[in-house]
Amino acid sequence: MYPFYLGMIEYLRAFVIGSSFLVFLPHFIAVAGLNEAKLNYTYKQYTFIAPLYYGLMNMISLFIALQFGLSSRQRYLLIGTLSPLIVISFSYSFKTYDYEGHEWLTYGSGLFLKHFLIWNIVVFLLDKYI
Repeated sequence: MYPFYLGMIEYLRAFVIGSSFLVFLPHFIAVAGLNEAKLNYTYKQYTFIAPLYYGLMNMISLFIALQFGLSSRQRYLLIGTLSPLIVISFSYSFKTYDYEGHEWLTYGSGLFLKHFLIWNIVVFLLDKYI
């Protein structure tokens, strides 16, 4: 096993990759284009929380991968599936959007696709080549 400081470096690296500009840029663009009347948060709040979320989720995915011996591909397939479910659950529970039934379905399917692609292409490649 790693000495303690090497393990911490890997977690720090995971946080930096997860909170990097390339990872959250698609979400920033999407939120900037939303109807502000439907939002129950400010763009400033979102730009603070989104990078933290992705950084922490990448650290959690690293922990899970190390605990269960997952490959990088398995790790990002798992987190690419769990992450949008967490965000959708949070958004629905805390009413972050003023959506009706069909709007939630559209939001959820779009978010699922974005998260899946970001985790399995952008973050996977950043993790592989950095």
